Amino acid sequence: MLIAGTWTALLLYIITGIAGIYVSAFEEASNTRIVKRTLVAGMRTAWCIHTLTLIGLLWYKAIWPATFVSDILNILAWASMVVVQALHERVLSLVNPYIIRLFAILLLGLSLVFSQWQVMPDLMVVDQTWFFQVLLGTHIIILLAGYVMLGVACVASIIFLYQEHHLKTKLLTSIMVRFPALGTLDRISWQGSLWGFLALSIGIMLGIIINKGDQTLLADIRLISSISAWFVFAVLLLLRQMRALRSKWIAIWPIAGFTLALVSLFSELLRICLLYTSPSPRDS
Repeated sequence: MLIAGTWTALLLYIITGIAGIYVSAFEEASNTRIVKRTLVAGMRTAWCIHTLTLIGLLWYKAIWPATFVSDILNILAWASMVVVQALHERVLSLVNPYIIRLFAILLLGLSLVFSQWQVMPDLMVVDQTWFFQVLLGTHIIILLAGYVMLGVACVASIIFLYQEHHLKTKLLTSIMVRFPALGTLDRISWQGSLWGFLALSIGIMLGIIINKGDQTLLADIRLISSISAWFVFAVLLLLRQMRALRSKWIAIWPIAGFTLALVSLFSELLRICLLYTSPSPRDS
């Protein structure tokens, strides 16, 4: 029941988030007042469900350190949504609230994944010490934040290339009015690449410590793609400091780096799926 409630909150977060992006980007302001109020009500309903299920999980299901990772991810997801709703204006002046919502959705999704590991312990052998659990939770949170920031840099770079192409060919479209200026997109890409690179660096180091005994092919693919993404962003930041890249190539590098980061992420998700589908020791 509690897990089902958490899944319901996650789905509502996703639906209201996607709908909010669509409304803010493509609808006229005069036609969106009722829709925006509905979306806010949906988001708050999701948060209320999330709050109740989180209290229930912490009260009835929490067995630390075994459930520490899933619980801390769930708490951070809940806190992120509190920040978006309670401090919306202050958040808006620092970062787009949709980025924080995306971060919260990813945290909550991973929390549900880890909660499944707890109810099916035969599928995975996990160190139950406090040190390992804290290290694993820190690794996931930092790496996930890095992926979000690198994703923001990638999206900003794609829009930059789109804008630049249409400006050079003088093929102006109505949607271009809704996009930020080229200078703003370049700053967003730079900040996302910088902070994402720092988070990726810490996440890779923690990941090497945590997974030092994992010799599977997917683990190797994950490590190689992560280090390749790190190398791409390291070279990008260096060349930007040296002013050795043209604007077009400055935008292409974050896209290439984020693609490599996604390879690492998907290889890890595939590894998790294989853990679920592999026979347990009791069945052999």
